[in-house]
Amino acid sequence: MKHPTANKTVRQKVIWHLLVLAGAVGVSALFSLILFQKIIHSGLLNMLVLTFLQLELFLWLGYLFFYGVKPDAPGVIKTTLIRFILFYLTVLAVAFMLYVSLYTYHFIRSGSDFSQYLPSLFSADLKFFFNAVIIGFGLGALFFFYSQWTDALKSMQKLREEKLIFQYETLKSQVNPHFLFNSLNTLSSLVRKDVDLSEEFILKLSSVYRYVLENQDKDLVPLKDELAFVNDFFALQKVRDQEKIELQVESNGQGSEMIVPVSLQMLVENALKHNVASRKEPLRITIHYEGLDKIVVRNNLQEKEQLGTSSGIGLKNLDERCRLILDREIEIVKTQDEFVVKLPLNP
Repeated sequence: MKHPTANKTVRQKVIWHLLVLAGAVGVSALFSLILFQKIIHSGLLNMLVLTFLQLELFLWLGYLFFYGVKPDAPGVIKTTLIRFILFYLTVLAVAFMLYVSLYTYHFIRSGSDFSQYLPSLFSADLKFFFNAVIIGFGLGALFFFYSQWTDALKSMQKLREEKLIFQYETLKSQVNPHFLFNSLNTLSSLVRKDVDLSEEFILKLSSVYRYVLENQDKDLVPLKDELAFVNDFFALQKVRDQEKIELQVESNGQGSEMIVPVSLQMLVENALKHNVASRKEPLRITIHYEGLDKIVVRNNLQEKEQLGTSSGIGLKNLDERCRLILDREIEIVKTQDEFVVKLPLNP
């Protein structure tokens, strides 16, 4: 079962390209009226194609130059001004290359004397092109910059809200009385039976709490730290459940990957929370890489009977955080036998 946000993203892209095409039609019609006093003329198709390509390039370059701009970052005004100037000059250069390419194509097709190429190029049409492009792209660049800046502010606000939800849910799940009661109860029995193991248990328990408190405000953490945290968390569960649960971590990454903090632990905890585990039919959880930019958490499906349906707020929140921080969604696949979640990585 494919994650529904993937289909939503495809639809959004299609709608976006259709809007760009509609904008190209409108701009071409306007320029046709200004230049030829009519909309339909022999060069309309070429004008439409050129305008559409320019708009697509314009938007792609804008995304390239302004993506990741954070309005609250140090020196953001100077950095943004430099990006804006480079963006504008790049757009002008690309537009000029497109114009010259199209002009050259028609010049060759016309069979004109090549000695007239440069004089013909530097004619009134080129002057008009520069005037239109400088003014039009200047206004367009300002509008695009404003829209990107506004989107960045909205994304920052959204991310702050998601972080607050994440911090609350994470701390609630880790410090809730049930978790704390089980941990202390396990520790109490260990102290009487195995002093060394009880000391190790205390160290791992403190490590779990320390990791959550130190990383809850961060956007990304090293994957190796998250895996160490998951191993400590699972070790606490393993002391109580022993052969009922298994965790296998296949570590074959590059070592430099970054991940949204407490994301793997949340998925492991979800598997433990929503599935039945026994010595005869243990719950098996596997963490492995998929390519260079995904890590996968999968478990055999042995769902508990629940009185009500799960709210799914944890997965929804995790998906939103991945989208805001990494610009990618999580993927969820549920079959009769298995539950799989694929998390994006920053390689």
